[in-house]
Amino acid sequence: MDVPVLVVGGGPTGLAMALFLARHGVGSLLVERHTTTSPVPRATHVSRRSMELFREAGLEEEIRRAGFEVVREDDPRLRTRPGRHLPRVVLQAPSLAGPEPAQVLETGDEELAVPGPCAPFWCGQDRMEPLLAKAAARHGADVRFGHELTGLWPGEERTRARVRDGRTGRTYTVDARFVIAADGARGRIAEGVGIAREGLGTVAHRVSILFRADPGRWVRDRRFFMCMIQNPGFDGAVMELNTPGRWCAAVDYDPARAEPDGTYSDRTCLDLVRAAVGDGRSDARIDTVFHWKARHRIAAVYRSGPVFLIGDAAHLHPPSGGYGSNVGFQDAHNLAWKIAAVLGAWAGTRLLDTYDEERRPVGKATAEQSMLLDGVPPEPLGGSVRCDPRTLIMGYRYSSSAVLGAPRGPAFPPAFALRGDPGTRLPHVWLRMNRGDRGDRGERVSTLDLCHGRFVLLSADPVWAAAAARAAKETGVPLRGHHLAASGSELADPSGEFPRACGTGPAGAVLVRPDGMVAWRTTRDVPPDPDGAQDLITAAVTQVLALPECAAPPVPGPPRLPRSTHRRVGSDG
Repeated sequence: MDVPVLVVGGGPTGLAMALFLARHGVGSLLVERHTTTSPVPRATHVSRRSMELFREAGLEEEIRRAGFEVVREDDPRLRTRPGRHLPRVVLQAPSLAGPEPAQVLETGDEELAVPGPCAPFWCGQDRMEPLLAKAAARHGADVRFGHELTGLWPGEERTRARVRDGRTGRTYTVDARFVIAADGARGRIAEGVGIAREGLGTVAHRVSILFRADPGRWVRDRRFFMCMIQNPGFDGAVMELNTPGRWCAAVDYDPARAEPDGTYSDRTCLDLVRAAVGDGRSDARIDTVFHWKARHRIAAVYRSGPVFLIGDAAHLHPPSGGYGSNVGFQDAHNLAWKIAAVLGAWAGTRLLDTYDEERRPVGKATAEQSMLLDGVPPEPLGGSVRCDPRTLIMGYRYSSSAVLGAPRGPAFPPAFALRGDPGTRLPHVWLRMNRGDRGDRGERVSTLDLCHGRFVLLSADPVWAAAAARAAKETGVPLRGHHLAASGSELADPSGEFPRACGTGPAGAVLVRPDGMVAWRTTRDVPPDPDGAQDLITAAVTQVLALPECAAPPVPGPPRLPRSTHRRVGSDG
């Protein structure tokens, strides 16, 4: 087989990578040695920023149906539609049943107050992965479970891989332009291509117990995002899962409780669950028990030639804060458009170097924050201090050659702000798409909805939109300009909020990348002449995309893979 991209690993990050590539028209082959998606929830929190990425990929409504929308504790929908919503509150209590009242440790109100088109969701990995796999296949990716990578030989132009079909035992060869290592914490691709990994190693050994119980028999004051419980029989956390009556309890591993083989027996697990519930006669039933280690490990680089690391293969840290899979989704989203641009010949290959420049500082800083939340002291982490959780979720900043005018500094700025600064996520403003057949009000869209698959230039002055159209023709870059005005334009900004939210002023403009990150901004009170505006846009696009001075129109993008005779997720079941 000859494919543009080989993705190794069918966890949430690898599946998201295949989906994002497919949405850009890039064919990929994904191989995963396990025969199915994850049967257990594991990662559960899908952050607001991740939901924005999946909104772009067309999955927002499917995730909404599969999970709980995370809302404020006082949201009336918790009473009217409790089966669809979950309060963003972390409690502390001696048990779920009381009788002592629970204390609120965290509300997450700040995160929920950040303007954006999407709410966060609570959607377990067992539900999320099938959605990603089917969507990736639906858009043209070749997704193969039960197929294991057995050899990899990177080359300058092509990389050769050997894959074994676990069902038939047949081995076949794959040639790919790029390889994405999404092979997780135990993956060996990084080591195989000579990428070292640093960090503190194992920091904790834990046990997660999935159990079923009828919550109607418990006297609980309120629902919760997570409940921290401490009593003589249980010291850990309990979370509600998406399936009614299904829960997860997590505790630190205690060797004194273990069997001779080092594992916890069902009896021990049931005792722990009943202690957490606070009812020795609870009808709780144990479903699954898995032992795992919380580890800290960061790849020294995220790229070695044609091989790129994403997700846990690149950055590994405790799940505290729920950032792990979300950072992996952002890795995949950042890399997918850059690969599409290079394969489509509307970017120079130097653009691919910015993946490491942008994502590794974010991965490293996020790992440090998760370690602090997990109770690791700051000294081993170089004196790191806690930052605003909003910054971790969507307030990070990129500094690379694919961003013009961003100050060199930490990936997490000292204060959270989304003001249209270069290197940050574009501020969300609701707009109206005015169409003749829809009346004056039109369809409501977010500024972030305009970025799907292309560069966009946004301005309250019409000079810039016309200049962007000419610059797109000159450079061959998929670029579209939008004039945002209170009236008289295709996109209406009825509140007039855009110039203030994005810091452009009445006659400035902001250039936004396909991943929703600001690439360049100019602030003006007086518009430039049309030729001057075009020159500025052309220069910015050329530099951001590492194009030669006179870029040629792009060649057609790579064709999607033909339908395979192998079992494909989403096609034949």
